Formats: sequence, structure tokens, C-alpha cells
Amino acid sequence: MEQVEEKVAEKEAVLQELLPEWEEQRALESTEKRRLDEASANLNSLFAKQGRATKFRTKSERDAFLRHEIASVVAYKTNQASALEVTQGELDTGRQSQNEIDALIQTVQGKMEDGRQKVKEISENLVELKEQHTELTERRKDLWREDSKVDSLVGRASDELRTAERALAGMMDKVCCTSCIIMESTKN
Repeated sequence: MEQVEEKVAEKEAVLQELLPEWEEQRALESTEKRRLDEASANLNSLFAKQGRATKFRTKSERDAFLRHEIASVVAYKTNQASALEVTQGELDTGRQSQNEIDALIQTVQGKMEDGRQKVKEISENLVELKEQHTELTERRKDLWREDSKVDSLVGRASDELRTAERALAGMMDKVCCTSCIIMESTKN
């Protein structure tokens, strides 16, 4: 293990010695590549110039061609500006439509929330009404029971009254008969 660590340390030392040189070579490569790109651009420019020189026989032909190219570029620029303006208008219209849709969505969501709130209120009201109905049903049952008791008491009281009236009538007959007998015996 120590030998491996020593070898690793040696390799790292060699790498540290080579690293500055590698960085220097890399920078040099980058510089040379940039110079090569510049030279290629110059060469291409010269080839293009050479091509233009052979393409036109006279300066006036070249100028006419360049005017035509400039007019083409200006027309292209005008068309692009017009298309950009139309696209900008469509974008503005789209944004306005999106804002209207967002407002409509907000309105619908508000109505939905109102609906939910009303459903909740109606549900709570329904629960209260059911409770009241249950209470009133129980109250009605209690009143029926009380009415039945009162009817029963009235029936018994009527029966007792009739019995008392019969007993009283019977007694009255006896009292009347007895008083008649007493009156006759006093007359005689």
C-alpha cells in the first residue's frame, strides 16, 4: 500500500511539473487557432472580391447589381418590419384576449365560490330545519299524549259526574218521598 501511495505521489509530482507547460501549450494553441480563423476570413474575403471582379465586366454593372441588392435588402427589411408590426398587433390582441379570459375565469371562480357558500348555507339551514322538525314532532307527540290523558280524565270525570248525578237523583227521590211522608203524617 505504501508503494502504491509513493507511486501515486510521484505521478502527481510529475503531473504538477507538466501542468504549467500544458497550460502554456493550450494558450498557444488557442492563439494560433484565432490567427488561423482570421486568416481564413481574410482569404474568404479575397475570394469573394475576386469572384465579384470576374462577375461584372464594368463598374456600372457592379453598381447596378449592388443597387438591386440594396433595394432587395430594403424591401426585405420593410416586409420584416410589416410582419413584425402585424405579429406585435396579434400579440397585443392575444394578450388582451388572455386578460379577458383571465377576468372571465376569475368571475366564474367567484360565482362558483358563491355557489359553494350558498350550498353550505342551505345545508346548514336544512340541518337546522330538520332539527326544528324533529323537535316539533316530539312536541306534537307530547301534546297528543297530554291530550289523550286529558280526554281520559274528562271521560272519567264525566262518568263520575253521571254516577254522582244518578246517586243524587236517587237520593233526591228518597228525600222527596221521605219529606212527603213526613208532611202527611204531620197533617194527620
